[in-house]
Amino acid sequence: MKDNGFDGRITFHPELQVMEVDFSNLTFEVPALVHMAYDEIDRQLEETGKKWFFLVNYRDCRVMSEAWISFAHRGKKVNLAYSLGSARFAATGDTSEAILDSSKEEKFDPNLFTSRDEALVYLGGLRSQLAGDAYDEALIPTLPSDTRKLSERVTFHNDLQIMEVDFSDFSFATSHDVNRFYDEIARQIAETGQSWYFMVNYANAEILPEAWYTWSARGKQLNAESSLGTVRFDPREATRQEILKRARADEFNPNLVSNRDDALKRIAEMKQKSAASS
Repeated sequence: MKDNGFDGRITFHPELQVMEVDFSNLTFEVPALVHMAYDEIDRQLEETGKKWFFLVNYRDCRVMSEAWISFAHRGKKVNLAYSLGSARFAATGDTSEAILDSSKEEKFDPNLFTSRDEALVYLGGLRSQLAGDAYDEALIPTLPSDTRKLSERVTFHNDLQIMEVDFSDFSFATSHDVNRFYDEIARQIAETGQSWYFMVNYANAEILPEAWYTWSARGKQLNAESSLGTVRFDPREATRQEILKRARADEFNPNLVSNRDDALKRIAEMKQKSAASS
């Protein structure tokens, strides 16, 4: 978006293959501000179709605790896709500490420097290690290999009366992400005109804190309207704990199992129990 106020803070230096991002004097108070900034970064990088060395100015930048998880998540995603290497400079205080803490948790080198010149020298050293064909190959973005449409992540097994949803490797960063996916699920269920047993694959799915409220509300609504019973399998530990917490609060059975085979068995048990009681 050209009117989000952040496009002027991104500069490309083609002679150095450096993308410079200016976070100076910014305060990211809430996740929405993080997403606005990173949406613009993503947009401009996508337009180039190349990877770049990232040079990031953190002078007097503050990332509040409420926004930090989103900030770290979006930074990680863009680095994995488009970065040849990153250097951060002028970060101080809480921001510097948060970057260092995140680097330990995610196992990456924070590359924190005092000045812009020092950061550029470091990036120049990385650039000198790439030459010829290796450099050309390195410029190719590392985009997610799974490019399936949302519609392809919903499968109906008519013989089993099961609707299978594949959330695997998907990141739900905002309410928009949640609504977009659940709108597609609801659309396809409505076309069938019937209820189903839900089997949900959570393998490597990420649900950020600001997306959980919408996630919970949409899931609860869809289950009430169309589910004969729901089984969830293979969530990350953080996701599993959040589901368990919400299950206790809302008094529903989370039906969490380790893998798809166990999920199918659990649904078979649910069918038997339903048949016996009818």
